[in-house]
Amino acid sequence: MIDLHMHTTYSDGTDTVKELLEKAESLGLEVISITDHNTCKAYFEMEKFNVKVKYKGDIIVGCEFTTNFDNRLIEVLGYGFDYKNVNKYLGDFYNEESVSKKTNILYNRLLDKIKELDLEFHLERVRDKKFKNEFFERGIYEELVKYESNKEKLKEDVWASFSNFYRKGLTNPKSKLFINHAEFKPPIKEIVKFIHENGGIAFLAHPYQYKFEDTEEFLDKIYNEVALDGVECYYTTFSEEQTNYLLNFVKKRNLLISGGSDYHGTRKQNHNLGVGRGNLKISKDIINNQKLGKYCQ
Repeated sequence: MIDLHMHTTYSDGTDTVKELLEKAESLGLEVISITDHNTCKAYFEMEKFNVKVKYKGDIIVGCEFTTNFDNRLIEVLGYGFDYKNVNKYLGDFYNEESVSKKTNILYNRLLDKIKELDLEFHLERVRDKKFKNEFFERGIYEELVKYESNKEKLKEDVWASFSNFYRKGLTNPKSKLFINHAEFKPPIKEIVKFIHENGGIAFLAHPYQYKFEDTEEFLDKIYNEVALDGVECYYTTFSEEQTNYLLNFVKKRNLLISGGSDYHGTRKQNHNLGVGRGNLKISKDIINNQKLGKYCQ
């Protein structure tokens, strides 16, 4: 059993690197990849101790890159690259001053949207962020969803969960809540090219998690325009039908397969390490005899 998608405290997970390695060992995971958002700091930490004391399996260097494609916010999973070069690029792009400036722009855009849509909202009641890397939008969502009148004013499928609010609202060009996060992310072609230049391979992360209305058409478009090596076909929230569609998609196009739980510790419910909601259990066979397997350490 393997898990090639997980997060630590270096992005928005709750487990330290050592805690995550110990949990992977206790579950008997054969291959893992730590894929923190837009940083490779976990791998620098692993240089400082004997990893095999914590985890005896194989590790593939990884990262989840946030990118822009077709004015949509898309994630790419990179594997097997030179993490020192990649982390320098990410550190330059996501430096504190730049991130703060872009976050303030998005924050004000969202407040303007709320006012424009005449939603009931009380800024002074919005809670503080619970941790440094928490999305600022989550507290705003929790305030907005308190009022039934907002659901009447904005009849979109955005109120059921924060995931819907973010994916079907804030980052969806067709939504009245769209505030265009993608504008501040590097183009997917640039990221994929950079991963390749640094010896790695690139996978489209969790296609159905974006909650697009045109996922299948989107897959065709991104395949035709971007030099991706594979697709994350196994993922915690995917139905059997969705997984099978993706497996057929990659088979017909001779692409590679990846999969993972997207484990965040206690910050993402039912994304349990290795097993997702309990039945993920991805076989090591998906990387055997494939290009991805050669990156195991």
